[in-house]
Amino acid sequence: MNRIITIIILLLPCRVFAEASEAASDSTRQLRSVEVAVQRYTSPLRLRADGTRTWQLSALQGMPKIMGNTDPLHVAELLPGVQTSSEFDAGLHILGCDNAHNEVSLDGTPLYGVQHLLGFFSVFNAAHFQTMTYAPVASLESSSNRLGGLLRMNTMDAVPERTTGEIAVGPMSSQATLRLPLGRRTLLVASAREAYMNLLYSQWMKYDDEQLRYSFGDYNLTLLHQATSRDRLCFNFYGGHDNAHYDIGLYQAAAHVRWGNQLLSLDHHHVFRDDADLRHTLSFVRYGNNFRIEQQDVNLRIPSYIADLSYRSLLRWGQWRAGANVSAYFIQPQSPELQRDIHVDYQPVAQQRAQEYTLHGEYVWELPKDVTLRPQLKGTLYVDDRRHVSLLPSPALTAEWRSGRAGTFSFHYAWQHQPLFQTGITSIGLPVEFWLAAGQYAKPQQAQHVSLSHDIIFGRGRWSLSTSIYYKYLSHQIEYGGNFLDFLYTNYDLNKALLHGDGYNYGASITLTRRTGPVTGWLTYSFGRSMRRFTDARYPGTYPSNHDRPHEVNAVVSWRINNHWNVAATYVFCSGTPFTAPEYLFMVNHTLLVQNGQRNAHRLKPYQRLDLSVNYDIRRTARFEHGINLSIYNATVSDNQLFYQLEVKDGHFAYKPKGFFVNVLPSINYYIKWK
Repeated sequence: MNRIITIIILLLPCRVFAEASEAASDSTRQLRSVEVAVQRYTSPLRLRADGTRTWQLSALQGMPKIMGNTDPLHVAELLPGVQTSSEFDAGLHILGCDNAHNEVSLDGTPLYGVQHLLGFFSVFNAAHFQTMTYAPVASLESSSNRLGGLLRMNTMDAVPERTTGEIAVGPMSSQATLRLPLGRRTLLVASAREAYMNLLYSQWMKYDDEQLRYSFGDYNLTLLHQATSRDRLCFNFYGGHDNAHYDIGLYQAAAHVRWGNQLLSLDHHHVFRDDADLRHTLSFVRYGNNFRIEQQDVNLRIPSYIADLSYRSLLRWGQWRAGANVSAYFIQPQSPELQRDIHVDYQPVAQQRAQEYTLHGEYVWELPKDVTLRPQLKGTLYVDDRRHVSLLPSPALTAEWRSGRAGTFSFHYAWQHQPLFQTGITSIGLPVEFWLAAGQYAKPQQAQHVSLSHDIIFGRGRWSLSTSIYYKYLSHQIEYGGNFLDFLYTNYDLNKALLHGDGYNYGASITLTRRTGPVTGWLTYSFGRSMRRFTDARYPGTYPSNHDRPHEVNAVVSWRINNHWNVAATYVFCSGTPFTAPEYLFMVNHTLLVQNGQRNAHRLKPYQRLDLSVNYDIRRTARFEHGINLSIYNATVSDNQLFYQLEVKDGHFAYKPKGFFVNVLPSINYYIKWK
């Protein structure tokens, strides 16, 4: 009998079905047909056993857009363990940590101000990058010492055969990316994005009936050169700017703000063999802002900046990993400057200079019965602005047990240190947060972190389920206890404005992910607390941090209907953030005096938001596509409370909740891609 073998490859992983029939002899069997079914992994999200997730950024095209942009950091906020940042909150809070506890980097080079005004956009033009890597705990490969997680934007690592690019044009902003091969070994990638929302949308950009004017721009350049089959050079440049103007009715003042980032990095990657390579990186980063307030005949400037000159190396050799980092910091903490003497006497805040010298190593130890241990050791020699030297040991241990059908169980412990702080007057999206180095103002931060997780794939590879719990104890924490009036009516002292204490975070999350098929996405529920305890008499006791959200539900779904239509949606529901309510309000000689109550003892109403997106590809081929995207931000028109604010009008004052200046924000843009 002729053998008929039919192979049908549909999706990964493979399933083999065989039908056999008996021949004349009992000892002889013939295979009549074989069908091999392969399930293709269509989700853009990849999960590793240590909790690290990698997102293919090309998939952002189908996600909901805001003002014509799909932002990578908004996607990161939907991942398990990350607390939602609402409008006017420009932070990324991973496992209950503050925004400054995370390393957010471009190819491993940290940036210090990664979000534009109101928290809608990051400085990352997604089309310029290939992947985004998220880790709930910063690994030894991170280029800086951090207490929180890691978010890394990764550029292209190979030279394509032909020129590719994309353009997106909308009524509020436009962006373009060009990937141009310069021969067989060199690639130039250039990207630009510019917002011009003031031209068409100025009448809607109002807050408390006051005009807000705002614009921003981002510019990236990457030059990749494959010098030999084993050596690759990569040069990165980033420059960005923000400009904003707002009339502050409460203080009868006008605020003018300009801030931005600059980054230069040069990376050399040498491959010895398949399991051994060496990477060197030299980088310079600067982030600064100039916040200026005009109040009657008073002109107040509050400049600050941070600059970082660093060298990093990482050697991978078989089961070993080792490296060294050297960083020099030049920091100007918030230093107010008055251009009119109103009987306020304070000295400018001096610049800080500090250095970090770090060595780290890791060994991957494969044990019997599918157990893997990763003992890690990092040691940092920190020299502060007073020339005092501190030794900061940071051991860590990761253990994994792969139990076949039962999935993978992981345990992680880390003792972490961080010599840099970020604090400021407000966290509602204005860039008045500034950086400090440990030294005369505070001791280096520390954290003890413990977490357990479990991951399992089921349903023939179509689904995955991830659960995790964590606890993190934080010491040597600071918060800013002042406000704008301190600069005008008191003898400003940065030391007196800072609150010192400690805190702890704990929580759990569960995530169900659809991995294959035309419909992909995930559903996450997270419970988490972020508590702080300060020794200052003004705020005694233990209270929630400003970003504490105990309960949160995130849902993401993307449906590729056919070659023309793609529909996507994201939904967020979470507890409201805490706030401090005043106990007494007094008006004395036209000056408002406030006596605050217990810190963060009250909570806003729960926050919820549904974002929708529809892509229509007018033409979609292997080499070219163009189409139209329609997105709606907050399609449920939820009237979300963001914070409380004092209002003073005609001698009367009130304390009221405030929301975003529009309840729903539709956007449309036209896109072109050539591949």
